[in-house]
Parts: sequence; C-alpha cells; structure tokens
Amino acid sequence: MKFFYLAIFTFICFSLPGQEAEEKVNDGDILYSGIAYGASLPGGDLKDRYGENLQFSLFSQHITKSNYFYGVDFTFLFGNKVKEDVLASFRTNEGYFLGSSGLGTDVFLRQRGLTLTFMAGKIIPLKKGSRSGIKLGAGAGVLQHNIRFLDDNNAVPQLGGELRKGYDRMTRGFTLRQQLGYQILSKNKRVNFEFSFVFFQGFTNEVRAYHFDTGTPAQKNRLDLGFGIQAAWILPFYLNSSETIYY
Repeated sequence: MKFFYLAIFTFICFSLPGQEAEEKVNDGDILYSGIAYGASLPGGDLKDRYGENLQFSLFSQHITKSNYFYGVDFTFLFGNKVKEDVLASFRTNEGYFLGSSGLGTDVFLRQRGLTLTFMAGKIIPLKKGSRSGIKLGAGAGVLQHNIRFLDDNNAVPQLGGELRKGYDRMTRGFTLRQQLGYQILSKNKRVNFEFSFVFFQGFTNEVRAYHFDTGTPAQKNRLDLGFGIQAAWILPFYLNSSETIYY
C-alpha cells in the first residue's frame, strides 16, 4: 500500500511541471523578422503583360500585447513569361536576333518587380492564451515592375545604354495590399511559421514617356492586380513577457 501511494505521489510530481511547461504563454510584445516564398497570378492590366510569377519577401513586424501588429514588407517579384513581345520588330523570321557580329543570337524577356508596403492588422487566437491564430492585415505602399532583357553577350545594339529604356515598360505607382492567413508561434518558441493568401492592387503609370517599338506614348492609369499564396518562416523576439501559466 505504501508503494502504491509513493507511486501516485511520484506521478503527480513529474506530471505537473510538464503540464505547466506546455501551458506557458508569452503574453508580452513580440518583435519579429521573417522570410517568405510564394507564387501569384496577375490580374487587370498586369495580366495583359505577364504570366504567373514567384515572390520572395523580407518583412519585419511588431505584435502588441493585444495581438495587433504593424510593420514593413519588401517583396521581390520575378517571372519567366512576358506576353508583350516588345522586341518583335528586331526578330528574324526564325525568331532570332541579328547580333553586332551578324550572327543570330538569343535575347530572353523576363518579368521583374518589387513592392514596399507598410502593413497593419490583427491576429485572432483560436485558443485562450495562444499567440497563434488567424492573421488579418492590410497596407499601402509602392509597386514597381518592368521587363528585363537577358542578352548575355551584349550582342544586340538596340538594347545598349539608354536605348533599352524605350522597351522595358518600367511601371510604378501606389499599391494596396491585403493578407489573410494563419500564424503559428509555438509556446516553446521553436516552431514559428505563417501561411497566407496575399492580394495587391496597383494604381500605376508607365515611367517612360514613349514606346520605341510601337511609336506610341506610355500607358497611364493602369490597374495592376495580383493574387497569391505564400509560406513564411519567422524569427521572434519576445519583449517584456511574463510567461503567464494557464491551467
């Protein structure tokens, strides 16, 4: 009988600390940085120029005790599909370019772009005492995109120096950004991820005044849309946390 009571006492002593460790939560402010990778589909005027693209993001945010957040996000856009062949007038019937040496050469068109946005929103925990939950955010900033020419041999003189600016369709303007996702900040601080749907609406204008290939003025009052999904890894720093224990 004494052994039975001793076994129960031992079990309680070992189980209670483990339970407390599982239920600890960091209830202070959180400052974190992260990297994200995703893909998106274009819409509006952006769809007429480019195909789908990939995204790489760097971001930093501050989460308050009340689970409101604000911060900044820098996203780099890149894609391989360009629908506007701005160099069509320079191609031969076979689709090549005649280089400065008189021989055929290849020039590849790629999409490049970036966004810089300031974000704010709210994290809605699904469990009491948790810092994980549904993440709702919105922000505003700048969107820029252009066509990049890959001419490794610099064999096409029409793309040299300032001339390429007449073909690159450089576009820039104000953008809105929305985010809907789920953020995971584990209580042991080891598992920190974020999965989100991301949307943006760019109210842009082409920067160059003139299109060399068509002889027309640059396009104004564009509406560039994007719809995508991304996964992010987060590195959090907990500030002034009391590590409250919930039973």
